[in-house]
Amino acid sequence: MNSLLREAELNEDGCVVTGTVQPRKLRFNGRQDRAYRFVYCVRNRLAANRDQVVRHRCHNRRCINPEHLTIGDRRDNLYDELDRRANGVDWAVL
Repeated sequence: MNSLLREAELNEDGCVVTGTVQPRKLRFNGRQDRAYRFVYCVRNRLAANRDQVVRHRCHNRRCINPEHLTIGDRRDNLYDELDRRANGVDWAVL
């Protein structure tokens, strides 16, 4: 987790973003997952199940800043998406 955070860059919004175009993926214990989910689970000592999603408070899917991440379910994630659209946040520019 620490090496992921060190490799990423801090932007003006406080996001710690990976150098990838899409959310960074990694392999852990033989499974592929998104880096932000891995960071959240390690930081919070949580073995999240597949019904739980890691949400971005910042709406930046490349962000792995633990302070910007929270856990929820698919319904929470849908509400986040509706909020993002209502506030004009464009994934393409993040």
